[in-house]
Amino acid sequence: MRQMKTKYFLTLSITAFVLHILWENAQAVLYSGYESFFQHFPMCLYGTIGDVIITILVFPFIRLIKKDEPRTISDYLALAIMGFIIAIAIEQNALLMEKWNYAPSMPILPGLKVGLAGVAQMTILLPLSFYLAKVFSKKTCAK
Repeated sequence: MRQMKTKYFLTLSITAFVLHILWENAQAVLYSGYESFFQHFPMCLYGTIGDVIITILVFPFIRLIKKDEPRTISDYLALAIMGFIIAIAIEQNALLMEKWNYAPSMPILPGLKVGLAGVAQMTILLPLSFYLAKVFSKKTCAK
């Protein structure tokens, strides 16, 4: 049982990394200062590491509340809401601290004044990472 939990955790970490590195690089053009993939990749990698850390920190929180991995639609919806709130806090803080700025092409969420791409990223990829980790870890455990 413990081996299965460890496998799930590792699968979750790898899945989150792959999803976030792809998203970070795809949305890079929406941030000011973007010049090329290679110029921006270190920043995207740094952001991805932060995204994976957030995913890892959510994992024990979910285990504490549920005593298990997410399984139901409401579990994944709760993860999406959690991702939405986390993303807004990150985006607002980064803008306030001038860690990044948006290019004119970035859609801005009215009222919140944060970029849609960053908020959508954590809102979608946090629950998707948990879901895919469940799928992938079941496949590897079945072998």
